[in-house]
Amino acid sequence: MEEKKTIFDYLGQVFMIFGITVAILNVFCLLFGDSAKEMSSMFVLGSQGIGIRTMAEYLIISAIVVGMRCLFFTDMLIKKLSVAARTALMVLSVLGVTIIFILIFDWFPVNMWQTWTMFFVCFGICFCLSTLMVSLKEKAENRKMQEALRRLKQEETDFNQL
Repeated sequence: MEEKKTIFDYLGQVFMIFGITVAILNVFCLLFGDSAKEMSSMFVLGSQGIGIRTMAEYLIISAIVVGMRCLFFTDMLIKKLSVAARTALMVLSVLGVTIIFILIFDWFPVNMWQTWTMFFVCFGICFCLSTLMVSLKEKAENRKMQEALRRLKQEETDFNQL
């Protein structure tokens, strides 16, 4: 049985996504910031860091992504959809929102195929890493549950032998 989620669970997820995103963006700033300064609003400070406006944009998109996760992976609105279909809809929705943010906030030049290629490559890598992390977490949780079940059965057997 899944426990009831609170606003604190939601905020925790938002800030986790935001933190990871900002950490990756900082690395990009160090590596490419000075050369991308004139091309992207994300790199207006060059290798010196991330602007407050960009940080706010990433915080907003983090909140939207977590909201979509709640929408697609709880039974609040969508009740009879497979996990695969939910995942596909979630990925397409996140992709769509991200593209809207790219266009609105001028994150990179939209008339250059190279920037779009890099975006889709990065998005794909992030999706694959995220999927791997969720899979590893689920396997670890399943191992814990199996071990707890094994201990419970052993205790029951020991009790019945008394």
